[in-house]
Amino acid sequence: MRPRIGYKKLAAVGVAAVVGVASTIALTSGSASASPVFGYSGYSYGTDVESGLANSGPQVVSKFGCTTDANKADKNDIATANVNEQAIARTVKTDTHAFNDKRGTGVTSTATAVDVKVGNLLTLTGVKTTTTAKYSKGQLSYTGDTSFAGVKIGNVVVPSLLKPGPNTKVAVPGLGYIVLNRVGGVKTASGIYSYAQAVVLHATVKNRYIPQGVDVAVLKTRAEISKPATALVIGSAYGTKANADKLVVSGPTSLQTTCQGTEGKTVRVAAGELNIPKVAYVGADYTTKNGAIGEDKSYINFTSHVGGVKVGNLSIGAVESSASAWKTKDGKAGVSSSSSIASIRVGNRVYPVKTGENATLDIPGVAKLTFNKVLRQKRYIEVDALVVDVYSLNTKVVVGHSAAGVVS
Repeated sequence: MRPRIGYKKLAAVGVAAVVGVASTIALTSGSASASPVFGYSGYSYGTDVESGLANSGPQVVSKFGCTTDANKADKNDIATANVNEQAIARTVKTDTHAFNDKRGTGVTSTATAVDVKVGNLLTLTGVKTTTTAKYSKGQLSYTGDTSFAGVKIGNVVVPSLLKPGPNTKVAVPGLGYIVLNRVGGVKTASGIYSYAQAVVLHATVKNRYIPQGVDVAVLKTRAEISKPATALVIGSAYGTKANADKLVVSGPTSLQTTCQGTEGKTVRVAAGELNIPKVAYVGADYTTKNGAIGEDKSYINFTSHVGGVKVGNLSIGAVESSASAWKTKDGKAGVSSSSSIASIRVGNRVYPVKTGENATLDIPGVAKLTFNKVLRQKRYIEVDALVVDVYSLNTKVVVGHSAAGVVS
């Protein structure tokens, strides 16, 4: 069992898919004659706040990032998943695993809960949601579905919703509305990913359980498989992330990851201003990714852009970073990164912005700053434009993260 992280308030990052940190993947050396590889990734969450304000990332997480291992698996369970200090989902279990058998090769993600409750407004029992994405006999396909043992809205039992159709919208007096069995899939020239969510709670009116304006996905799953390629592309980008010891204070904002690339198109994800209570204020940020996988060449580029950050008396100007990786079928490969920070100021005093890799600046009584923090491997690179260690709060704030790599 993993520790529970409760929800409070923090700016929304939309529905960006969190598929895992690429730096945990062991990159292999590949050769000119290497066989094409498949890429597997997926996740299952107990709860995830998709908009509004909260103070942590997804709960009860089972996930793995882009991997070539068809035996990769992750499981998790927890007694309760909370939102806004309310017990929303109880006895939650999640499971994400890859497979390569008579069905084909792919990923299945499943999440279950004994019950999902929003006070006396909504009660769902025996909840299960699952999705599968696979490649078989040259074809990509997916399935996704949700079922319930019982559905009660207020004091009314609704048996017709035990096996709801895809994306069934239902009004819930005192809350707003819910969407049951939100499912779908996206097929590209590079592969396919699918998603399934048991229920999405939309709090459109003031209530005591979920802040008005907040959307919460309960039992959220995703599965992804790529077509065979000369190399897979991995990586991530986000604007900011904050941790106190091992506790998530603020999850990654504007997060993007990849396994398949983007078919050469630039994908942009943006978040508004963010207030991390008692820690920092973050200006609007956005990230981009652009890349593709193929039999001749695979490449990827991630960028991160942050409008500015304030931590107590410390003011940080605009922050940017980028990371790129590529590989061709003849075995040639490369990685690169860059970062920049507009300014560093405490009150009226301006501090120099250091440009070397892993350079540090100690501001007594305020924070330790690490500039252009780079981790480099043969076919993988990640850069944090700035890492702020806040002495008084025992908190670390990462600003402007980009990472990119290739796996073969």
